[in-house]
Amino acid sequence: MMNQNLISAIVEQLGYDDLDAECRDVLHDVAQYGADAGFGGFTYYADTCHFFDVNRAAIVELVKRYADDFGQDVISLVAGFNCLDDDCETRDEVGRAIYGTLGDDDTLVANALAWFALEEVSRHVTGC
Repeated sequence: MMNQNLISAIVEQLGYDDLDAECRDVLHDVAQYGADAGFGGFTYYADTCHFFDVNRAAIVELVKRYADDFGQDVISLVAGFNCLDDDCETRDEVGRAIYGTLGDDDTLVANALAWFALEEVSRHVTGC
């Protein structure tokens, strides 16, 4: 079951008031092309890091569920995200972003987790 507050936060971050047809079209595009294709509210680090920070509990809950489903620990799952493969220096960065306080060096991980939330909510809402 997808966290309804996270769905609402994604919709709001994208600039919509509700899950109308236009918003669903955008979520379909996210599900098809990935968050890195560039979507309003999820393009700049300032936006994605803030989104992650505000919605951290719901995003971490989602990550934990996926890690459990795939038989991995949370840090290994996140460290294996395609957008972090070469940029993530250490598992410590992932650990800080998930469990600690975000530092200036944790931008890429926070961005990746915001994108993860966007993509998973998009897949859930659209059925893609």
